Amino acid sequence: MVPAVTEDELDGYRGQQRYPDDTVVRVFCMRTTDETYASGWAYKLHYGVLEPTEETLDDGTIRRYDNSHEDTKGHELHVAPDPEPEIIEFPGMVELWNRFWTEVPNDEFEVP
Repeated sequence: MVPAVTEDELDGYRGQQRYPDDTVVRVFCMRTTDETYASGWAYKLHYGVLEPTEETLDDGTIRRYDNSHEDTKGHELHVAPDPEPEIIEFPGMVELWNRFWTEVPNDEFEVP
């Protein structure tokens, strides 16, 4: 079960963890008024490995949500081994955070 988290708790949150199976999770969420991010959020929710394999993307990604190109591409879901991201509807930061943690096999970070 994913613990409850609020938008205020996620605003400015950065965390990373390496797990015993050599997978890593790196997350970043920040509210922004930058017009590049119409959603009002800049974020990256990354699950992967440090050393890429044929089962990951070139950067070691296994699964990643991000909006690095929101103004041109929208919100993206990257899932290895497919190099082409899926464009997704942004459900809100809390909802996307919760979705991410239910899709990766690691425990959610404790958000202060």
